[in-house]
Amino acid sequence: MAVVNKHIEKAERLLQKGKIEAALEEYLHALQEEPDNDAIVYTVADLYQKLNKNVQSKECYVFLFDKAVERADAQKVLELTRKMQVVGVLEPARLITAAQLLEKQRPDLASEQYRRAMEIAGEKNHEFALQCLQGMARLTPGSLDVHKRLASVAQKAGNTSIAVSAYRRLAELYLPIAKTKEAIQALEQVCLLTPKDESAQIALANAYIKGNQFANVLKMWKDIAEESENPEVLGLLAQAHLAQKDPEKAESYYWKLLESSPQAAGPLLEIAKQYIEQNQDTALANLMKRIEGRITRDHPTKELIRLVEKLTQLEHTGIPTLESLARLLDRLHLDSPLARVLNGLFDLYFASRQFPQAADVLERLINVDPYNPESTAKLERLEGKADASFLRELASRLGISSTSTGGIAGSEYPASGIVSPAAEVTQGPDAGANPLKDLMLQAEIFLQYGMQDKARERMERIAKLFPGEETKNEELARLFEKAGISVARPEAAISSDAPVAAAESRDFQADLRRVSEISRDLSRQGTVKSILFTGVNEIGRYWQVSRCVVGLATPNRPPTMAMEYIAQGVAASDAVNLGKLVMGLQQTNVGKNYPLVAENVAESPSMAALQETLAALQVESLVAIPLRDGNQEIGVLVLQQCGHHRRWKGNDLAGLEALGEQIVLAIANVRLRNLMKALAVTDETSGLLHRDSYITCLLSEAERMRTQKTPLSVVLLYFSLPGAKPLDGKKEEAKMQDGKNARNLEAFLQKFSASVMGQLRQNDMAVKYTPNMLALILPGALGKDAANVTMKMRKLAASTASNSAEGPPQLAAGVAEAIREGTMDSTDRVTELINRAESALEAARQAGSDAVKLLDPPELPK
Repeated sequence: MAVVNKHIEKAERLLQKGKIEAALEEYLHALQEEPDNDAIVYTVADLYQKLNKNVQSKECYVFLFDKAVERADAQKVLELTRKMQVVGVLEPARLITAAQLLEKQRPDLASEQYRRAMEIAGEKNHEFALQCLQGMARLTPGSLDVHKRLASVAQKAGNTSIAVSAYRRLAELYLPIAKTKEAIQALEQVCLLTPKDESAQIALANAYIKGNQFANVLKMWKDIAEESENPEVLGLLAQAHLAQKDPEKAESYYWKLLESSPQAAGPLLEIAKQYIEQNQDTALANLMKRIEGRITRDHPTKELIRLVEKLTQLEHTGIPTLESLARLLDRLHLDSPLARVLNGLFDLYFASRQFPQAADVLERLINVDPYNPESTAKLERLEGKADASFLRELASRLGISSTSTGGIAGSEYPASGIVSPAAEVTQGPDAGANPLKDLMLQAEIFLQYGMQDKARERMERIAKLFPGEETKNEELARLFEKAGISVARPEAAISSDAPVAAAESRDFQADLRRVSEISRDLSRQGTVKSILFTGVNEIGRYWQVSRCVVGLATPNRPPTMAMEYIAQGVAASDAVNLGKLVMGLQQTNVGKNYPLVAENVAESPSMAALQETLAALQVESLVAIPLRDGNQEIGVLVLQQCGHHRRWKGNDLAGLEALGEQIVLAIANVRLRNLMKALAVTDETSGLLHRDSYITCLLSEAERMRTQKTPLSVVLLYFSLPGAKPLDGKKEEAKMQDGKNARNLEAFLQKFSASVMGQLRQNDMAVKYTPNMLALILPGALGKDAANVTMKMRKLAASTASNSAEGPPQLAAGVAEAIREGTMDSTDRVTELINRAESALEAARQAGSDAVKLLDPPELPK
């Protein structure tokens, strides 16, 4: 049983009688007997306070405070701190100690203790001020005022590390709230305090660039710019030079960066743009050569391939540049962009009267795209200007019959040997090679590969050159029926109006064919800009107008994008006048569902508000086709004639309206496809779409197939190890467990995936289906065309594995075309297509590791 201290009992009785001093004496005697009893000390301190003996009271509280600090008793420390503040001024050190103990449990009270300690000590006492401000900075890391004061006090106290840390934090707080100037000032202080700290300089350079102070970046690093190997420093220097319109200096830094960072290829596009703006054709050509050398030396990365594709979208005017770009595209097997570049290169050579070079370019264009309808027109432009035998060879490759010898003076045949349709009829079918057989063979090939429009074009050519032949030739009649053209005997008598009607019919048919070709070109484009570029150039050239403009804009707003075709000898439109014209015509067309036609703009009432703009552009006649997506106005298509008035025929307007709809449809499809790809998940290793996106992409394309009546095909590519025999799934999987084989195949697929999109059209999609399988989604492709794609994939595989000792992996492919007929919904079509493609792949794998199997759509019950 504990012994009761008699002094405490006596003191308590004395307190009840109000004898405080006597009670205090008894408590002091009790404390002598129990010196570790904190309760007695606490009572003694309270009695001293009641007797106004504050010095003694404070001594007791300080004693208890120090013991509470040793125990880390934050609550007791807070209580004693308040007691001590009542009996006298507390030392800053003890307030700081109290605040440090309270930081985790009561940060608000801790911050208050730091503030009081700093008030007592004063900011001139740098030691205490630093401790207080550091504590406040820990408690309020987002306070600009605290970090400002901390940086200032630390700098005055000579504590560089704390000052640097505070200034860095200040910059981090300023930048997100767009106070770039203040952030720069803070980082400049960091660099002054630590002049050799490269990380501080990099942070300052980033702030300079964010604040558009590019010259300061170059000034700061002028002494180390040439020697530095730090990628961050090189990247910032390159950005600064690029912003200062010094592309040559920027290019040198980006090439250094490209050695370690493939992403450095992206800014080279901006460098190319600046070279074009500054008319530095030589520098641009050298840039192309360096890119070509890089791709030749190393395997092309995804970033370099993407750069080359974007370079084709720039408006190049230099022949050396386009030649280098064409070589690049040829090396990367990017056929579609290559065809566009060769088209531009041909025009430049032709305009500069370098006809032999133009003929060589045409040959390369035919090699890339033998079915390009523009090739025939280019060939006709070269008649009499290039070697006749060479032109005859090109003509035969285009399916155009030619004479067996060159042109003769005075002859009705051109020197190139290319024969017009009328001349073919005059010569008859037996002159030289049999043109009827040639045309029939070409049509048969087109039909075999599902190119219906090309086949019909050849059949119409046969009907024109050999009228009535289908009634005599059974083989030709069957070909007509296969192409969907009815066979009819020609009428015996033709009225006097027949030639005019026939001519009009031929013109109308030519318009229809050209509209169809342009529509297909539009549907192939992968960006809105390329759609507009293709549209204005194709329409402008075919209708032979002075200018053709497409502007995208909402009503009463300036155009967000505009593209213009300019005929030779016509000045380009001023940007301001072009914007006014698009806005004005769109406002005039609001609510109208028909083209706006003005054969004489000066006398047209609808053009009254635009007379000043039209006069500045020297427009005499125009037609404006409204572009609508549903009920929404999205832009206008404008054809302008300068120098003379022009009549617009009904055929013209019908064709232009159809093309206007195709432009709108192509833009909508591109935006939808881009949105779908942006939302789709990407496989990390290959960069292709993830398997999770496969069904989503197929559903989207199936719906587009249903509305546009176009085909859709899927190709499944299965890669297996070289020398493998057809195996069942378990054995194949077991063999793949071999670590070396698995790594080799994985490395191959990673390289293959980086190049596969360059072999496809812009609207095609590639999906990482399984670790050793890819799926290709080919909108607009028939099953037979999709099967031909596997040949390109084999060539790419061989090229990718050219340096491998094992050689390319074996490639089995399953091909399936979606069902187009019937009333199935898109979900059912996609489900059936997926199952049939997998069945085709299974059949191909069983047939052989390098087999291709095409499963046609099943016959649907009628």
